[in-house]
Parts: sequence; structure tokens; C-alpha cells
Amino acid sequence: MPEVQFEVKCDTVPGEAVKVVGSDPNIGSWDPKASKVQLSTDAGSYPTWSGSGSVNTGKLEFKFVVVNGGNARWESKIENRSAFVPACGTKLKADFDKPRISEKALNGASGSPPAPSPPAGSPAAPAPSAPAAPSPKQQQPPAAFLPPPRAEGGADAPDAFVRRIADENSKRRSWRNKLDLSRTVLEGGEVTSLNELACLQAYLTWVASGQIKCEEDGSHHRPCAHADAAKKITAMLWQFAERGDAQRFVARRIFPSLPSYAEQFTCAVPMTRIRDIAHRNDIPHELKQEIKHTLQNKLHRCADPGDMVTCHNLIEKCRRENRYSGAFMHEFETFYKELKEFFNAGGLDEKCHSIAGGDASLKGAADHFMGLKHGGANASDQLGALAHLRSLITSRVESEQYILLFDLELEKYAFVLLSQLAGELEHAQHGSADWWRRLLHVLNLSLKQSELSGIGVEECAAVAREFAACSEAIGGGPSSFLAMRLAASADRALRICFHLTQSLEAAYRVVPSLGQALHIDGHAVSVFVEAEMRTSILFQVSKLVQLVMQEAKRSANLPLWTAISAGTGVGKVVRCNELSEAWTKKLPAEGAIVFCNEAGGDEELPPLVRGVVVSRDLPVLSHLALRARQLGAVFGCTTERPLYEKALAKAADGAAVKLIVEAVGDVRVEPATDAELKEASGAAAGDAKPKPAEKGETKLGKLNVEAQDVMAVVDLADSPQTAGSKAASSGKLESIAEKAGFKAPKGQAVPFGVMTRCVTGKEVDAAVEKLQKALDAKSDGIAALAQAARDAVEKCKVPKKVLEDLVAGLPAGTDRVAVRSSANSEDLEGVSGAGLHDSVLGVDPKDAAALERAIVQVWGSMFTLRAVQSRHAAGMPLFKGVAMGVLVQPMVSLEGCAYAFIAFSKHVVEKDPSSVYLEVCVGLGETLASADQPGTPYRLVVKKAAPNAVKTLSLASFSYGLQDAAGGPVSVRVDYAKEKLSTDQAFLEKLAQDVASVAAKVEDCYGTPMDMEGVVLERSGAREIHLVQARPIVEAA
Repeated sequence: MPEVQFEVKCDTVPGEAVKVVGSDPNIGSWDPKASKVQLSTDAGSYPTWSGSGSVNTGKLEFKFVVVNGGNARWESKIENRSAFVPACGTKLKADFDKPRISEKALNGASGSPPAPSPPAGSPAAPAPSAPAAPSPKQQQPPAAFLPPPRAEGGADAPDAFVRRIADENSKRRSWRNKLDLSRTVLEGGEVTSLNELACLQAYLTWVASGQIKCEEDGSHHRPCAHADAAKKITAMLWQFAERGDAQRFVARRIFPSLPSYAEQFTCAVPMTRIRDIAHRNDIPHELKQEIKHTLQNKLHRCADPGDMVTCHNLIEKCRRENRYSGAFMHEFETFYKELKEFFNAGGLDEKCHSIAGGDASLKGAADHFMGLKHGGANASDQLGALAHLRSLITSRVESEQYILLFDLELEKYAFVLLSQLAGELEHAQHGSADWWRRLLHVLNLSLKQSELSGIGVEECAAVAREFAACSEAIGGGPSSFLAMRLAASADRALRICFHLTQSLEAAYRVVPSLGQALHIDGHAVSVFVEAEMRTSILFQVSKLVQLVMQEAKRSANLPLWTAISAGTGVGKVVRCNELSEAWTKKLPAEGAIVFCNEAGGDEELPPLVRGVVVSRDLPVLSHLALRARQLGAVFGCTTERPLYEKALAKAADGAAVKLIVEAVGDVRVEPATDAELKEASGAAAGDAKPKPAEKGETKLGKLNVEAQDVMAVVDLADSPQTAGSKAASSGKLESIAEKAGFKAPKGQAVPFGVMTRCVTGKEVDAAVEKLQKALDAKSDGIAALAQAARDAVEKCKVPKKVLEDLVAGLPAGTDRVAVRSSANSEDLEGVSGAGLHDSVLGVDPKDAAALERAIVQVWGSMFTLRAVQSRHAAGMPLFKGVAMGVLVQPMVSLEGCAYAFIAFSKHVVEKDPSSVYLEVCVGLGETLASADQPGTPYRLVVKKAAPNAVKTLSLASFSYGLQDAAGGPVSVRVDYAKEKLSTDQAFLEKLAQDVASVAAKVEDCYGTPMDMEGVVLERSGAREIHLVQARPIVEAA
């Protein structure tokens, strides 16, 4: 087994040690006590712990765990770490509880491949016992349903791999040696990224098709050597396929380019039939010699795909001459079939007949499918039979090569059938009940094909259930509410398609460089890349889903755009892949209109941004959306990629444009004149100029650092200067809860004075000073320096008395608390600061160490990059005068159905004070607030005046809901086919009215429009509404 060297930077106290615990038996199979890999440190290397151990090759999941006697402290802020262990071994290096991990193969190959996600359906690491509970985030959505990662490996990794393949190919002339090159780079850990895997696919495809010439090299190796290499390559490709959907897709495309390693080809002397044919007495001497020298000898010393062409030509010659015995021709034809099997050249019909003749368990299904295929059956019936046949063999695909190749042929034919069906549906009359049922039936069959290929398995199944439930409810045609369900389901399905497409686009971007290095015709390279992108099952799924989306939105009269912040913005276009990149670009002084593919939801907008267009949907009440409105930046987003591209086509990089976002859901991009640009930039400059009363520290909330004792928040309702506006507001919520008809947690607060006393020292001062200098100089590396400042803060200690008083002040029986920020730089008039700082959920207050870690984490979150950017953009100081109170609140048990919500007591998009605007999701509220998961929430508008009319703007499409659990929140896949908010319109509207009623009462108590967050609990037939925080709505002046 290969050696893995582990290294982690981890702070510990005397008596503690660090172990590596994970999926491999040698690291305990997730049992800390059973792990054989315990790391060590010394005075010279602390806090770095290191050690090594042997594990199996392939995918490895693990975590670093701090152990002390029988107790174990797991990394709690990250998902399971994941790495690929090559045969040569690897070195894995990380910081405790920080997700980044570097990998370096021990043979000297380097690169930092992304941590692969668990394949859909695989369980997260189990918690061996309550004290060793895994991270709350380790069951977050697999990477398949999140935006694709940035380029993998080091910046030069794909180029180096291209050079390696090209150089070696020139030295390796024979097919066996070219196969062996593929085996070598896989076994040696040189294929670490999706880019490199795509290059390997292209290389083997070009070799198999003859575009890369194979020739004899003087060596003598029978076909069993080729078969042995193929078997090893296949095993390693399946390991790579576990990393994610895109990796599985590419691996499946490689398998047909490999020779067969069936038993008859791995024996010491394979293909003996051709020797017997060449020595038959019923053929002329000349033909014997031709067969012997051009085929038999060649196969037995240096086989390559050209031999199949030679055999085909010889057989065709014998057929034309028509003068040889039937026995000879039968033997020659039989050998040709064997040769085609070795080179995997047979088509679907051949493979299906072979399967039916050799496997009794599949004969019935195979014969039925072939009968439909050749009997003129419609494409839908053929696809149904094909899906049934694939479902019978799917469990054998990874273990039996001939089954795998049969499955790949079935998949190819499914693509053809789906293409035909998509065309028929597109050109048929849209909108009838029959058309909808047919469309949804075909769509479910297509999703089943993707599922059977191992792509997005659980997500495809979940979406298929939603579409099936909608199909049953169609009746005479979809109602407006049902059309919204269909649109939400379509949005979820499109994410599966678009993520794979984006991942493959990034992967195949390197292939043209390889083609050039190997002197492949440029057109052939373009054809290869285009074919790989457009011949996947999910390409056809996306066409069908777009039909659903378009017709559903038309039926429900839904807007194609989401207006995050309505209005008109003028500036120059800046294009980014991710919104956060706007901070790294020099923005035009006239103002920027940013177009980007992605937004994480927690970004801070640079002050020069006047407008944003994003190619994904975002919650209207997310932190990012709130900041956009606060800044006065117009903001529109859409899941409809063609719409985004249409807008983008009018927005050349650097062009002066006018972005118009209407509240009804329309976005337009128009050219801006020089006069409009000058007027807008002048007005913005005037708005941005700080007034004397707003300069420097006076923008911060008032600060009283005298209090050093824990206080009940209800006693702080009128004292924001003691522990922050959030703590004070929580106290006020607690005092008005009964009157306003909701529940509020009885919280405790750690005042500003504790932080100012504890967060001190040379390390903190030095880190803050370096960060300040970088901000002043607008230099690179601000993110790293902000992290260093945070790390310094998190080394500070909390007084023991504070921890004890917190526990004593909580209600009896409190077993879990939420630890939240309450800074004097957030929840201010004109500056919300929502989402800038950390909240830590599910903390056991009786665990003093865990409670202390949570408090210093909240203190340290003053230096998250977004918090630093926010204060800098608002003209606040970096640290001087900034203080962080900590709010500690009991967490209510969420047994039953939990629905998180964010409610604004004023419709902020349409600027309507007579309506409450709310967004709801299944599970806890981080999904809404952070907007880090793609998808749409339930969006509703409720009139304050009786009869409290409800308008539903959208139904939810998030793939996951964050659910409460004993060890902390976990992400659970949502099944909207069974979700009452999606299936029962009256239930959804009544919930919205109840939340809106509370929102209106809170507004009355505060005397101003309010932004509030909470959760609705449905249990035992009763409804409880809990508010966890409220703040005044902040809008641009």
C-alpha cells in the first residue's frame, strides 16, 4: 500500500494529540480509537503536527481529530476532506478546520487537485459517538449541484501534462506502448485533474481512431499485454470516476478506446484461431501467406487497431472472389467477430444479440428491446424498454467489461431516441394536457438515463419524482400554482445539466493544445470537443427541461428575470466569472456594471459598482441583495442562460451602458451616452462623498466598554452601546414577543468590554497593522492578511467566569445554543452589515471548550474578507473603535417540519409599505441568508390590510435544506413531491399570512419597517413562529 504523509497546523493544549481518522481501515474506518496514524510535534515545529501511514490507493476521505483520553474533537467547520492516493503515495497538508488542502505526489509530481466530493448517494462520515460528532457541514450538497470549481491543479499543470503526453508519444510507436503510457500516468498519480483526464480521453480516442499513427517498434508482445494494460487502466478510471459527475462522464468516454480484457484475450497465447486459419488446407498458398504475414504474425507481435482494417479487407476480398469453402469462410468470419470484440468495435445490435444469447437473465429484456427497435415502435416505447434493460445491468457495469460496453452502446442509442423525441415535442402544439403528460413522461425517461449512467443519480431521481407528481396533477392542464411547481422543478433539473456542461467546457479547454502538440488536424480536434459537449444525455435533458421552463413560466405568467434591486444604473461594463472578482479588478471611475456567471451570496459590493447582472437566481432578501439595495446598485438575475447571454451580447467589456431593472421582472441593457455617463458618475461621486458627521469612527455604533459581566439581553433592549444593536434588538424582541404573537429565545450577551480586554497582544496588533497597510496601499494579498488577523484573534482566551456565567444565565435544560455576532459596525442606520460575521449553531454550552471556540470564532469574524471590505467601503476603521459583542441564545428543538423565513415588513423591490415581502425555505435559514446554494426560495407578497391577499411569486427549487440534528445542522436533499408547501397552495398561503401578521406587528412596535429572520415550526398540528433577530430595513437614500 502507498504511503501518505500527513501534515496539519493545529493548536492544542497539554494532554491533547492529533490523529488522522477516515474511510480507510488503517485510519480507523471513522473510529478515532482504531486509527493507526497519530501525528507528532515538538518545540521546534509546533503547532505543525505530522506523521505518515499506509492506506489503499484511490479515493480517501478523512479528517484531523484532536484526541485527549477518550474524548475527540473533530474538525467542525468543513466537509470531509477528500484526496486521491496514487500508487506512488502522496503528501497531504492542511490547517485544522480550514478546507484548503494541498497534495503532492511522493514521486515529485505536484499539483493541488480539488478535494473530490462524495459521489451522489454516498453517506457522509458517520459519528462513532456523540463526543466525536462529525462536522455539521460534512453532509452539504455534493459538488455536482454547486457551481463548478476553478481550474484544477497548479497554473502550469495542464500544460505540463500536454508536454508529457506529446513527448512520450513520439517515443512510443506501438499501440501497446501508447496504452502503457496511459497506464503509467494513471498509476504514477500524474492524472490529478479533470483537464488531464480529458486530455487522456482525447489521446486514447485519437489513437483508437487512427488519427495518431501506431506502428511496429521491433518488440514482440502478444495481445494479452494490451489486455492487461486495459484492465489496469479501467480499474484506475473507475477510481477517478468516484470524484464527481464530470470525472465519471469523461471516464465512461475513455472505456470504448481500450481493448477487451476478456478471459480469452488475457491467456498466454490468445487468438489462436487465426493461426489455424492460416494453416488450413482448403485455401491457396498465396492466401495462407497473406493471412500469416499481414495478420497472424502482426497480431502476435504488435497488435494495433489497424489490424482490424486488415482483417476486414481480407474478408471482403474473399467474399468478392467467392471461391472458398463455406467452412473456411465461417471460421474467418468467426475470427473477425472475435477481433472486433478485442478492439471493442461491435455495434449495439451485435452486442445485444451476444448478450441475449449468452445471458439467460437478460434475454427477455434484450429480445423485447430489439423487437421494438427493428419493429418500427415509437421512440418513447423504445426508450422505456431501453431504460428497463439498462436498469437490469447497471449493478454489473463496473465489474464486467462487456456489460459496460453494452451499456455505453445503449446510452448512445438513448441519445438518438431523445433527440428525436425532443424535436417532436418542440414542434408539436404546446400547452395541452396531453402535450404536458407526454413531455413529462419523456423527461422522466431521460432523467432515468442520466441516473443509470451514474450522473447526478440522487438529484435526477428527486427531480423525476417531482415531475411525476406534477404529471399526475395535470388534469385538464396545469393551474398557475402547478405551473410554478413545474418551473421550480425545471430550475432544479437545469442545474444538473449546466453544472456538467460548465465542468466539461473547462475540462476540454486544454484539448486543443494537446491536439496541436500531437499534430492532429485542427478541424478534427474541434469536432472531438464539440461532440463530447453535445452528445451527452444531459444535453437532451436540458432541451426538454427548457421546454418545460418556457411553457410553465408562460402558463403561470412568471417573469423571466428576478429583480433584486430595481432601478437604472449607468456605468462601464466589467465582466467576471464570479462577483467576488470585482474586488480584484480596477473598476472604472465612472462606475461599473458587472456581468458575472456566479455570485456566492455573501460578497460585499465595491463602492463603484452601479449595477449587477448574474446568471443564477438569488434570494431577494439575501445578505448580498440587502447590500446591493443599501448601496443603491441595481441588480437583476436569471436562471435562463439564453436571456443572460442576450443581455451580455449588448454589454461589451468596457462599454458604457445603461442597466434597467424593473420590479416586475424585466432587465434591459442599452447604450449610454457620454452625457448620461458623466451625469451618473457625478451624481454618484456626490452621494459617495462622506458628510462631516459620517467620517471615520462616528459611523460606528456607540461604544461602552466598561461592562465586563454577562448580561441578559432583555436588560439590554435600550442599550446598544453595551453589546451591540443585534443584542439590544434581541432583547426588545424578547420583551414584545407575547404581544406580537411569536416566540423569542431568552438570550445572554457577552458585552463589548470583554472583547476589548481579551483581544489584545502583539500578534493581534502586528496582524492588524499589516492588514491596514495592505488596505491603504490597495495591494494584493488582502484576503491572506485578513485570515492572518482572524487567526490571531482566535488564539485569544475567554475568561472562565464569562463562560460559567453564560451557562448559569441560560434557561434550565438548554443543551444547544447559537452563538451570534453583535458588533458596533452592523445593524446601524444606513449600514446593515447583515451576514458579514459568523454565527455558530448547535454549540453545547456545557462544553466549555466548545463554547470558548465559538466565541473567539465570532470575535475573529471581524476579519472575514467580506467584513473587512464592508468596513473599508463604508469609511469605517479597520479595528480601532470596532467592537464585537456576542449573543448566546438557546436553540429551540426543531422536531417536526421547520421552515425558515426572512420577512421585510415593506415590499423593498416595489417600494410598497402596504405589503410584506417574505422568502421561505425548507429547513434552517442559512440557505436564504447566505445564498450560497443555487436555487429559488418560496417568494410571497402579503397585503397588510384584510383580507391579507397573498401573491405567490415563486416556489422553492433549492436542492437541499439545512436540517437540525444532534451534532449540528446537516444538509438533506429536499423531496418537493412530498413537501406540503409545494403541493398545498392553501397551506403555503396561510403560513405566509401568519408570518406577515407577525411582521406587521413587529414593525408597529419598532415604529419603522423591519427586516426579520425566523423559523416556522409545524408539529402536532400546531404552528409556532419564532423570531431570532430583527433590524431596521436599510435602503439607499
